[in-house]
Amino acid sequence: MMVFFDVDGTLLDHKSAEFAGVKLFYQNYQNFFNMDFNEFYSLWCKISEKHFERYLAKECSFEEQRIERIKELYLERNINLSSEEALKVFDYYLRNYELSWKPFNDVIPCLKKLPKLKMGIISNGDLEQQKLKLDKMKISHHFVDVVAAGEFNVSKPCTEIFEIACKRNGEEPERCFYVGDTVETDIIPCEKIGMKGIWINRDNKTLPNKDIKIIASLRKLSNVLYESMP
Repeated sequence: MMVFFDVDGTLLDHKSAEFAGVKLFYQNYQNFFNMDFNEFYSLWCKISEKHFERYLAKECSFEEQRIERIKELYLERNINLSSEEALKVFDYYLRNYELSWKPFNDVIPCLKKLPKLKMGIISNGDLEQQKLKLDKMKISHHFVDVVAAGEFNVSKPCTEIFEIACKRNGEEPERCFYVGDTVETDIIPCEKIGMKGIWINRDNKTLPNKDIKIIASLRKLSNVLYESMP
């Protein structure tokens, strides 16, 4: 039996870290962009999601999506940045984003309750960055493997990345669980290969499928897992 976790939005409070990073970026550059913070943050998120999707679709590298995000942002002011300039600007945001990395409050209590279970990561992120996140949160020692889209050029919701993770760890999908915060990207595809999906729904969103196992906090995960053990 093995339990896999998503990272961003499941273990790491990515949105809070992103918000903090963007806010400091805005404070440094607000006179240049000439828009209020809410408008700027909305634009930042829209552009970021667009280019991260391009990365997942293998249309650009992880570094290239960072560069293109800043280039498009600056085009709002009709300024064409070079790739080197864009990367330098992005690094200012990145430093502040990384300083804001922290786990959700329920993460460490959850992991401490599962000391005897084999655990791993399946993530759509870049391998080195996801490992760094686990290190910064001081939880990397809990996981025996980290499977990331950047390593295999395949990403969720493609079922192949779940198959890779199970096979690499010598586990049958039917004996594995996957915990994630997105139904369409995490839960539905993992269950297609026989894994047992558990949706962490901290925001009390409407349940799209009554057959999906749901928890509002990772503090409840140990009960769900131990109840499922033979």
